[in-house]
Amino acid sequence: MAVDRVAGWPVSSKSAGGRNSAVECLLPKPASFAGADTGTTYLQTFISYKKATKGLTASGEKWLRVTLGPFLTWLPVPLQATTKAHVVAFLAPYQDRPWRRHGFYRALKTFFKWACDEYGFPNPMTGIPAPKTPDVVLHTTTPTDVERLIAAVDNARDKALIALLADSGARRSEIASIDVADLDLERGRIKVMGKGNKEGWLVFGAKTKALLAAYMAEAQPTGKLFGLNTYGIQSMLCRLGRDTGIQCNAHSFRRGFATALRHAGVGELDIQQLGRWSSLEMVRRYTKAYTFDDAAERYRPIVT
Repeated sequence: MAVDRVAGWPVSSKSAGGRNSAVECLLPKPASFAGADTGTTYLQTFISYKKATKGLTASGEKWLRVTLGPFLTWLPVPLQATTKAHVVAFLAPYQDRPWRRHGFYRALKTFFKWACDEYGFPNPMTGIPAPKTPDVVLHTTTPTDVERLIAAVDNARDKALIALLADSGARRSEIASIDVADLDLERGRIKVMGKGNKEGWLVFGAKTKALLAAYMAEAQPTGKLFGLNTYGIQSMLCRLGRDTGIQCNAHSFRRGFATALRHAGVGELDIQQLGRWSSLEMVRRYTKAYTFDDAAERYRPIVT
């Protein structure tokens, strides 16, 4: 790997050939890079690259730092010398924490695909299969749960927010990013910026429209519609879950949204568009509870 003698910037094999020179120019250059293989420098370069080319969000950056940081701190050799054995050894202690181990694996696979492609060293992830995770049916918020949750809060903002989560399947980050100007009450739509900085629309029905209108009339918000960041939304939902005994988080609403649409006969392609999912596989994951319930309803006893 060559090093820019002026900027101290690691120059990839691609950029030397000119393929990614436009992208490389967008990336912030570290103050110094003495030619040593510094894992944190690679991580920062990777994050800068993802921001410049993929629209990496703040939560995405945090996830990369939380998953890649421990590995790069632990790694006993220069990054270019990483082998399959190093990766396996790092993942091994997480045998009893399958989701954590799978998160590390996904982050490392993405990181090394980029690093090895950019800097030309062998990919240590080659031949390492994805760790298995428990095949569980996660909690799904039902329409009855939503009614109880709305009834349990005593302010117009939270009633409207809960209704919108349930009616639109919105992510926490999407809800937090909504500006008042993005809301189109008349058409029942809200423009949002989703994962990867992809613009999309939330849709909602008459009852949510009425709750939003009541909140707007009472609070007359300016700027952000609900005035809460993602942590504020999470805190409100956790508090509501404790008060009602109903498991309550944005993803359970999102699963409930997809499952309710399946029950209503909406096709997977339409659900994918309405929920702003990147693939049908994600729709199937979020509607797993429906798939089993529907099969159970069609089941007929063998022994009669």
